[in-house]
Amino acid sequence: MYLKFKNIETFISTGGKKLNSNQPTICFIHGAGQNHFSFVQQTRYFASRGFNAIAPDFPGHGFSKGQCNSSIEDDTIWLSELLQEIGINEFVIAGHSQGCLTAIEFNKLSLKSLKGIIFIAGSAKIPVNDFLIEKAKNEPEKAYKLMVTWGHGKHGSFSISEFPGHHHLGEGFKVMEMNHKSALINDLSSCNKYEKGLDELKNINLDCLAILAKFDLMTPLKFGKKMVEYINSCECHVLDCGHFLPTEKPKELNKIIYQYLKNLDI
Repeated sequence: MYLKFKNIETFISTGGKKLNSNQPTICFIHGAGQNHFSFVQQTRYFASRGFNAIAPDFPGHGFSKGQCNSSIEDDTIWLSELLQEIGINEFVIAGHSQGCLTAIEFNKLSLKSLKGIIFIAGSAKIPVNDFLIEKAKNEPEKAYKLMVTWGHGKHGSFSISEFPGHHHLGEGFKVMEMNHKSALINDLSSCNKYEKGLDELKNINLDCLAILAKFDLMTPLKFGKKMVEYINSCECHVLDCGHFLPTEKPKELNKIIYQYLKNLDI
């Protein structure tokens, strides 16, 4: 759905369903250079199972207009105000990659409406090498093609998909191509600058869920496991795939998230 938020056209995927104030909400936060299309298999699944499933396009991403945010902190404030704008009362947030940093920072707001956090292929710190930063700044198309190629596991590399007609690499390129040219360098720089993750994890007092990827080259598994160790209560699963877990292993991911939400009883 489209709405005018801060007088800027903003898009939120709802999985094809209208939002229902009587239903629990799960909010998916996309990663660097991504947008709501990263979560097509998730929003449709949960919207059809009694949840409000929303995946907003951050400014300058996907179908949302406006200037891209320049920090994880800015992303967090923007998301909090957006959820208030659309009247979401109780919710779980699920961040992928950079979205995990946003989720960590979001916890600092101490909102009673936040009932749980899901970390997907993430880490508390996501440093970006100088080569990729340089490419994202001067040759963004080459940068996102490198990211999509690196990021996928064997399923992506060999174009193996559980859903007929889907091509992981081709779709990955198109998703990143949709965004404003400044989106990727802004996102990667935001990741690079965010240093507070490990300290902030200790302050999370919610029951959390982490779904990590065995062959993740973008946020390696060992760093995801370190993140989990710092959280007071966090169930952890590791799937046999690469970084783009929501599209590489959607059935397994959705099943794990669904059980977690049911256990929260929201």
